[in-house]
Amino acid sequence: MLSLAAALALPLAAAASPWTLRSTTLDQAAFEAQPYVANGYIGQRIPAEGFGYKQFAPLNASADDGTSGWPLFDARFGAAMVAGFYAQTPATSGTNFAQTGGQQPVATLPTWSALYLSVNGSTYAVGADAAGISDYSQSMSIQNGVVSTSLAWTPANGSEAIALNYTLLAHRTRPTLGLVRLDFTLPPGAALGDVTLTDVLDGAGSWRTTPANSSSSTQNTIATAVRPAGISNVTAHLLSHLAPLSSGVTLTPSNSSACFGGVSANASTASQCYTLSTAKRSAAKTYTIIKYVSIASTDAFPAPLSAAQSALTSATRAGYPALLAEHDAAWAALWAESDIVIPGAGLAEVQLAARASLFHLLSNVREGSEPHGLGDNSIAPAGLTSDSYAGQVFWDADTWMFPSLLALFPSYAQSITNYRFRQLGAAKANVAMINHNAKVGTANASAAVGTGPDELWGDGEGAGGLTGGATQLAGAIYPWTGGRFGNCTGVGPCYDYEYHLENDISLAQWQYWAATQNKTWLEARGWPVLSAIAELWASQVVLNKTSGAYGTVNETDPDEYANFRNNAAYTNAGISVVLTNALSLLPSLPASLRPAAAAQKAWQKIAAKITVLTDAASGIVLEYDGFNGSTAVKQADVVLLTYPLEYNQSAAQGTADLDFYALATSPSGPGMTYSVFSIDASALSAVGCASWTYALAASQPYARAPFFQFSEQTTDAYATNGGTNPAFTFLTAHGGFLQSFTHGFTGYRSRARAFFLDPVLPVQLPAYTVRGMRWLDSAFDVQLTTKETTITRRSGTAGTAPVEIGSGKKKGTYKLKVGESLVVPTRATSGTLVPGNLAQCKTIANATDTSFTLSASANASVVPGQYALAAIDGSNATTWQPASNATAYLTVDLGAPHAISRFHFNWNSNPATQFAVWAGASAGALKQVAGGAVNVSAPYDAGNAEAVAVKVGNTTDVRVEGALKARYVKVGITGSFLGDGRGGTLAEFATRRCSSFFPMLIPITISAGSPSASAPLPPQLAKLGNDELVLIELQGALDVECTDPSERDGQLVGKFRLDEGSVSSTRSAQRAATDVWFWQDKPTLSIGHHLLEGKIVSLSKPLGVMQRTSGARSAAMGDEGMEEVAAASVQWDVVAIVKKKIVFSKRPMPIVGRTAAPTSKTG
Repeated sequence: MLSLAAALALPLAAAASPWTLRSTTLDQAAFEAQPYVANGYIGQRIPAEGFGYKQFAPLNASADDGTSGWPLFDARFGAAMVAGFYAQTPATSGTNFAQTGGQQPVATLPTWSALYLSVNGSTYAVGADAAGISDYSQSMSIQNGVVSTSLAWTPANGSEAIALNYTLLAHRTRPTLGLVRLDFTLPPGAALGDVTLTDVLDGAGSWRTTPANSSSSTQNTIATAVRPAGISNVTAHLLSHLAPLSSGVTLTPSNSSACFGGVSANASTASQCYTLSTAKRSAAKTYTIIKYVSIASTDAFPAPLSAAQSALTSATRAGYPALLAEHDAAWAALWAESDIVIPGAGLAEVQLAARASLFHLLSNVREGSEPHGLGDNSIAPAGLTSDSYAGQVFWDADTWMFPSLLALFPSYAQSITNYRFRQLGAAKANVAMINHNAKVGTANASAAVGTGPDELWGDGEGAGGLTGGATQLAGAIYPWTGGRFGNCTGVGPCYDYEYHLENDISLAQWQYWAATQNKTWLEARGWPVLSAIAELWASQVVLNKTSGAYGTVNETDPDEYANFRNNAAYTNAGISVVLTNALSLLPSLPASLRPAAAAQKAWQKIAAKITVLTDAASGIVLEYDGFNGSTAVKQADVVLLTYPLEYNQSAAQGTADLDFYALATSPSGPGMTYSVFSIDASALSAVGCASWTYALAASQPYARAPFFQFSEQTTDAYATNGGTNPAFTFLTAHGGFLQSFTHGFTGYRSRARAFFLDPVLPVQLPAYTVRGMRWLDSAFDVQLTTKETTITRRSGTAGTAPVEIGSGKKKGTYKLKVGESLVVPTRATSGTLVPGNLAQCKTIANATDTSFTLSASANASVVPGQYALAAIDGSNATTWQPASNATAYLTVDLGAPHAISRFHFNWNSNPATQFAVWAGASAGALKQVAGGAVNVSAPYDAGNAEAVAVKVGNTTDVRVEGALKARYVKVGITGSFLGDGRGGTLAEFATRRCSSFFPMLIPITISAGSPSASAPLPPQLAKLGNDELVLIELQGALDVECTDPSERDGQLVGKFRLDEGSVSSTRSAQRAATDVWFWQDKPTLSIGHHLLEGKIVSLSKPLGVMQRTSGARSAAMGDEGMEEVAAASVQWDVVAIVKKKIVFSKRPMPIVGRTAAPTSKTG
């Protein structure tokens, strides 16, 4: 299924190890092909040549095409960075609001990797002529972060080829240390003349800085220093020392003409040239040179120059071999602590994606226990080697990167919570500033779209926000983007924008407490943040005078396509969750830290009565007030209510939301969205394997060859991805993908009471292990198989640790000692979306249908992420879509020969124009059994376009003429009704073993029963909410899976039991086989995975419901006398009069997952 060879661009046997990613293609034009080194404090992007500064010219700078994107829109370049090194500039090219207080983009450092070799006047440099390069290989180890570039370089002067190898690393345990190793082999023969090495700290890579000083010395050391623009009291010092590792080699400082002449003239550049004598050699000789680099800034070190000098001296004394061993041991200890292990050659690429994602996060963060400036920097969306998003901190860190780090490496996750505490003072000052501006009339007053506050909203307990409330804000408010100071800016506004950030911060703080239960941390750091955000919401929400519910106004949810809306669902649900979380912490706090009773009451009231809007007809949660079904959604939004919020709603509600918003979300949106789809599907889906489809869609389309770095978009082409210059390396998507494995399939959730799991696996992932999951000071290994999950407590100081299983036969809490294991069943979905579908979640047999590789040419066969697997995953919300309208094929292996009589296609909204089906006993012996033109069964309906409902989709059903038995089924589709050059969409393809129809007109029959109130109703009767009985009438025919006649007893039709009607106006925890829901006179009937809509009508004549009663039977009587006794003692009573009936006459709709009773709720 997966091709590691294609991902690595070389045969698997040539790879150094499963941990090493390698490319043998010299790609000097693609920014995505660059590896990097980083250790959470310093970082350096590395070009294809193996060292030095590289800049990529935009395709069209005036149109922002090919730039780094919002808000800087500068050229992409190989950045060198040190954590927290933010500048203060008057403005940036892009912004959200007016830029009145300046901006804080990250400042970059001089490129420290530069080391040039010159031979006889020719220099190997960035941009070297590819014609002079052979035997090229560049590798990046996700095991220890070492990047190596090897090649044979033929100088332009005609000298013999010289073997070069550059090795770079950012030391894991020495945060200020970077290392460059150059090995070069000179051929045998006469001396090559002057051979020089030029060590450079290249100021060309230092953006948004001012030079502080630069110098060189005769002791093989150069130095430079820069300050971030606009910040006079912060300086970063860089020192570089060059030393030979080879014995008998000396480096002599030189200014000869043989030195590299292309050193940049930037004021912050420092360089020194050295000559290397090369006597005549009888054999090739290899020389090894080490470049030691130390970097320290005022943000982490009060005396940065002294810190850099000390680090450099210590490193040179230790020597390269010892430093490398130290570095390797540190990384080995991390991987021994925690890891994600996915066995199987077919899943090799998924294994790489998981480990690469964890590696990329760890490379860009340090432990929270480290001092200020090291352990409190959080993580920017693109880490320490890119200025994407100005290098600032977003919700990406708290919501997308933090959870998996917390589950596996909580000490590293603490850096993210530390950063928010560090800027709490600024967040409180922001509230004071907003209150002042509101008084003087300068607060932002962008008009909200939807029901405005002037119509329904007024001041109550809440302040009314910035749009008319009487009470001032309280607590703290963080800016949308975090930089140096934490103040509100145009790029990072605090008000009238993405208020959900406050919830994201609060939730992460609570999750850290649940995982560690460190009371000292809670009192000193966690509670100050949590309580300040709770106080903010208590002052910010507004009261609906009509309903008594609370709401919010003038905001943007994660869906940034929709700004200035009211009652955004994710924001409001988040308010309920974070206030509830804050209240849950009160027993763990000393009385002196607890809020007053009145404040606690206000928090409780708001949490219970915050508005979360739902559609009146479908019950689907509305993203905001005024949202309609024709609106495109940028990224995960409402689906976040299920995870990570765990908002108080039923599984049925969550399923309906997932199915609708999965289709409504832009397919070219950012990668982390599909990871949430996967996690939600794992928790909610009753049938199918869509969780796996979504997990792959969260990884494969975003991964870039050859080093498994995720991009922000499925395609990086500005012209085709909606006009976006994607962030790269997009750590947000790496963090989201990791959560599919730490939280999705394991069912892990943050709980203060226990280590909580609810494991589930799709059939495509037969087994995997998460090693070293953390709860308090215990470490657990969680080994999942499709049959069972084994939880082993590996370490911990407490005598026992509680483990809670969320569902299934072993639901409950268990106590584990160190070394003990708990074995529980692994959940799995059951049944099929389309009754009797033999193809659901089976194997896609031909690899070209499902190209799960990093190969661009292979992935070109499908629209990014729209894999053939989606057509058989049991979900109408996922689709297979070929990249072109030429005929495309998928072949399904049913696993064994089956009798087939019908095929079902759900085309979703964009059907193909032609289809064909082949079948046979083997993939090589297929015959066509069906085909033809596709008719549009559900044409576009302008009157229904804005309905917020899961659409049925266009469907085609085909009967097979004659007997057919086959194991392999091949589908070909051609064209699309949209005619946009892409293929049609196929949401679900079903191969059915047989089918039968049963009439849906049910005659009145009277069943015997007890006259007690608890007796079940006859199968044709239902009870309305007011206890009025109605008759249920089904008209037409419902296509269901057939059964053997011997299984039918008059009550069973296929797999649907019609005498178990469940009528309710509320949602039940477990769905019966047949459910009837009544909602605003629009009853619906769910039979298995079909949904019918009905209407209530009056009967022409009332009907009486009669009940038979009889005398008790004597135990002494035999059967012979029963007839006579029964006839003598039977009595019929009229127990009810039926005046109405519910007629279900509409065409049945296939539905995904469970059926929910639509509700509108608060709290």
